[in-house]
Amino acid sequence: MIKIKRSVPIIGVGGATGSGKSSVAHSFSTHNAMIIDLDRLSHDLSQKGRRLWKAVVLAFGSGFLNQKGELQRKKLGRVIFKSWRLLFLLNRISHPIFKNEIKKIILHQPPSAMIVIDGAILFEAGLIPLVDCLIFVEAPEEQRSVRLSQKGLSPDDIRSRMKSQKFISCLRRRSHIIIENSATPEDLQQKINFVCQLPIEKLIQSDRKTG
Repeated sequence: MIKIKRSVPIIGVGGATGSGKSSVAHSFSTHNAMIIDLDRLSHDLSQKGRRLWKAVVLAFGSGFLNQKGELQRKKLGRVIFKSWRLLFLLNRISHPIFKNEIKKIILHQPPSAMIVIDGAILFEAGLIPLVDCLIFVEAPEEQRSVRLSQKGLSPDDIRSRMKSQKFISCLRRRSHIIIENSATPEDLQQKINFVCQLPIEKLIQSDRKTG
């Protein structure tokens, strides 16, 4: 893959479910970063008639569609995260779609734009080669469970999601910077400000800095 020479690195933000990846990613907005939210991208691509919607219907049938033909993502998620086989199938059909879409978005941004890719599937979807600096977000399991429950997930759903993150340790090992997100939003913003002050060479070559 040929990468465009950029004056600002592309940053990937990953981590365990409930760790607050989106909070970290969106903290970069104060530095005028363009955020690619993989959850939002998945929602957009799974709208009726779009490419991911068609792929899901072809693979799983119409059982996850409502009366209007719209994909019921929460219903699909409850089933998928309890089955390694179904999760593997969904990943196999969805990850190439995500990757191609993200490449298009990046190509339409100027080389001077700061781009932050926010998502838990950076490793599984093969998105690591697209980023220059990888940030891993972590938080205590109890705190992550509370955050997920506040989003309306049941204890069973939370356990299934945590268990499904098979490659999370691989993502952590590949990361340049590790951020602990267990304190206040102000504390988190200070950490992001510090990261943004690092020279591009430090971001790309940093050796597992911990904050």
